[in-house]
Amino acid sequence: MSSSRSASPERSSRVLRGPGPGTPSVAALAVMVGGMLAVSAAFVAYVLATRPKPGLDMQVYWRAAQVLQGNNPTTSDLYDPVLVQAGKLELPFTYPPLSALAFYPLGGMTLEQAWTTMAVVGVLLTCVLAAVCLRLAPFSRDWFGVRVVPTLLAFAVFCGVLWNLYPSRFTIVYGQVNTMLAILILVDLGRRARRRWGSGFLTGVAAGFKITPAAMGLVPLVQGRWRTLVGMAVGVATTIAVSAVFLPREVWAYFTSELWQTGRVGEVDRISNMSLNGLLHLWDLPDGLLKPVWLAAVLLVVAGGAAGIRRASRVQDFFSATVIGALVMLLISPITWEHHWVWVAPLMIALVPAAPRAAPAWQWAVALTLIGLVFWSFTSAPSVFAAQVLGENYPEVVLHGPPALERVATVPVVVAVLSGVWLALRPYPAALTALTTAPEPRDSDLGALQDLGDQRRDR
Repeated sequence: MSSSRSASPERSSRVLRGPGPGTPSVAALAVMVGGMLAVSAAFVAYVLATRPKPGLDMQVYWRAAQVLQGNNPTTSDLYDPVLVQAGKLELPFTYPPLSALAFYPLGGMTLEQAWTTMAVVGVLLTCVLAAVCLRLAPFSRDWFGVRVVPTLLAFAVFCGVLWNLYPSRFTIVYGQVNTMLAILILVDLGRRARRRWGSGFLTGVAAGFKITPAAMGLVPLVQGRWRTLVGMAVGVATTIAVSAVFLPREVWAYFTSELWQTGRVGEVDRISNMSLNGLLHLWDLPDGLLKPVWLAAVLLVVAGGAAGIRRASRVQDFFSATVIGALVMLLISPITWEHHWVWVAPLMIALVPAAPRAAPAWQWAVALTLIGLVFWSFTSAPSVFAAQVLGENYPEVVLHGPPALERVATVPVVVAVLSGVWLALRPYPAALTALTTAPEPRDSDLGALQDLGDQRRDR
């Protein structure tokens, strides 16, 4: 009788928190959901009130939707070389047919209505990305969605950070899909692993929207998660099959011709190409060195990224492993535009020490320095950032510029590389690093390993 009485405070605590460790009560959950919805609604209202002009990409998606609906005034070909013309820029639709199907409802709207719709969707997706990052990151997953005040405060602050990061803001204004792709990949690969056949499917769907996410296969490949790789293949195949039902001619044209015409995407030496390839072009390497140096850099990044993914995965930090994989994807792609770098938001979260209270001061100093550098260098377009550093006045985003401007514009890429190196090498708490003495977790034992971790936390 006395022993049951002595356990009552713990039982009371569990009742207040809900059924099971880390589960909030119904009332707390309602407050958190309501608060996050209120923050999201305020975010939407702010963006619509500021009324940024629809970007060129938004016009391309709108025209593509008109093609599918048969009311485009200039062409009936989804992959026409010039779907939108703005001055000297001739912009085609470069995505797989599935993306055009997703934009289909926009074809019956005016450009302003289409942009407003996409802006609202983009803001809401940005809020979802904020919640997903905070829920999956090691430092916050034990309290985000569990404790009311920290949850709402962190969510509101991180939404504000996202709006002030140029890639996230650019994605909203231009009606881009990058935030949605990041959410699909993080929800799929960034969770603590379970033995499930469905894993990988969402990443495959992301690759079906935009081919580049196929490079995220490096993450499950390094982890030995073969079911996830199969799931990715099934996801890609599903997107192709669905597209072929509605757009068989476009599917054939894209995968037999358009996909391989890399020049349609844009010039590799633009300031806005924030990949290793773009960096080397902006550094003005001799033509004879460009390709071999780029290939060597790609191999180095893939090898280093694989080592970082392996190390993070072995301590069950699947969020950081996924972020490292995304950095590899962005860096090795021949063209990575500035709006593709929505991953800098998850990167900033991943840089926070996994066990904040146990991290020594020097680790916090490194992490905060890198977080500050990421925020500083990705707040503006790369050309605007370079102009601010150099003290020049460039009111508009420029595609090319003086050599000094072009080279300083590569600083954000260098900062991202340094951050990735730190993620791959940073120390983990001893309780986690003890797991590295065991064999690499595979599909057959990831579930058991996670169950062991849950039991340790319950104690």
